Amino acid sequence: MTFEPADPVGPDHRSPRFSRELGYAGLIPFIAGAVCLTAAAFRFVEAKDLPAFAAMALVVYGAVILSFLGGVRWGIAVATARADARVFVWSVAPSLGGWCAALLPPSWGLLVLACGFLLQGGWDLYAGESGTLPQWYVTLRRRLTVIVVASLLVSAASLLILLRF
Repeated sequence: MTFEPADPVGPDHRSPRFSRELGYAGLIPFIAGAVCLTAAAFRFVEAKDLPAFAAMALVVYGAVILSFLGGVRWGIAVATARADARVFVWSVAPSLGGWCAALLPPSWGLLVLACGFLLQGGWDLYAGESGTLPQWYVTLRRRLTVIVVASLLVSAASLLILLRF
């Protein structure tokens, strides 16, 4: 028996409100990590262990979310009969990239995650244009990706400032 959803990509209108709310709530750790590291880098706060903790927490959270995005793509491939093996292979790449980022020193891990989110975002944009993903999801992902990547890059830069001085 083959599972074929009635409408694999869903309607191309506004995203469900709850999806948007969860997506934007998921930005909180990224933004909080960037704020903590920037505040420490520019000496707005004096907390000896804060930068190391914030960097570690941000890398781990970023790896988890990047893995989640790969899982989303795996789920879409499972739900559609037209997915080929390459989609399954590439849907595992975000998990591996996130895992590698978690094994690196935090400044490098943050940069690897930023690249991973950019690549995943590009894949999602391409999938939206080809009709594999609903437009509301692509629009939401575009907005979230910009904020996530900016937060990761600001965090990496702040961490480098902390390490240099």
